[in-house]
Amino acid sequence: MSKPFAPKSIGPFTRYLGKPSSMRYGYLYEANLPVPFSKGKRKIHVWLPRDYSFLGKKKHPVLYMADGQNMVDVYLTRFGDWHLDRVIEKLRQQGYETPILVGIDSPHNSKKRSKELNPPYPTENDPKKIEIPDGIADIFLSYIVDTLKPLIDSLFFSKKEKEDTAIGGSSMGGIMAFYGFLLHPETFGFSLSYSVPFFFYKEATWKKILEKYGPSPKKNGKLALYVGGKGFEKMFAPGSIKMEEFLRKHYGFDENHLEFTYDPEAEHQEEYWSKNATHSLAFWLKKSI
Repeated sequence: MSKPFAPKSIGPFTRYLGKPSSMRYGYLYEANLPVPFSKGKRKIHVWLPRDYSFLGKKKHPVLYMADGQNMVDVYLTRFGDWHLDRVIEKLRQQGYETPILVGIDSPHNSKKRSKELNPPYPTENDPKKIEIPDGIADIFLSYIVDTLKPLIDSLFFSKKEKEDTAIGGSSMGGIMAFYGFLLHPETFGFSLSYSVPFFFYKEATWKKILEKYGPSPKKNGKLALYVGGKGFEKMFAPGSIKMEEFLRKHYGFDENHLEFTYDPEAEHQEEYWSKNATHSLAFWLKKSI
């Protein structure tokens, strides 16, 4: 495949040409933009797939992700990256549509990150006795829906429909993605919810949240839940298993709308999320015509 000309900037986004870089495929752009959930500006990364047409010959679905620094380049993150450029290139070779990735970088302070990504409900201390602040995920998600998505749709060749718009993340990003799937069914038709810390809330609280939003396959679309069972990740498993069972039993999610993966050997790390991402994204994406 010949490499098309990629402009230095698109709107406020400037092409990232970091050296060294572990990214193998596609084009990465970044911008510092004001956000309503934090003081100052926040870096937003936009990754365009290898077959992105800068001339607009085709449009792409879009996946909005928390922890945007972890998407495609290990040199942008302290924790490792998902290698999503390689994941999506593999899917392209298998005949799937290729999504645009839009990632909101997280703050370095873990409590600030938790506050941004947690739903606004009273939390419990987790088994590791980490205090989790009550969240403002409503504001975080409203920013994506009302401000960031319109900007992306105006600058990039994106598909705008609900079925082509997804929300994703892992750990705290996973709880945000799951909650966003419930809170904004008019916008997000797919949620990539990995290693969700359901244990931050009592089971009664989750039942209350689900009763409030009344999720259903017809209303919400597709959901991919993933959890491991080794090391620190082990404490995430019971809540994910219960949630999967609850959604199937009480809300009608079948194999066409809910993908659940439990890997007892997987740890709480990007490399394990990356390994499963090909399967989950194929669950969402359409085959190219």
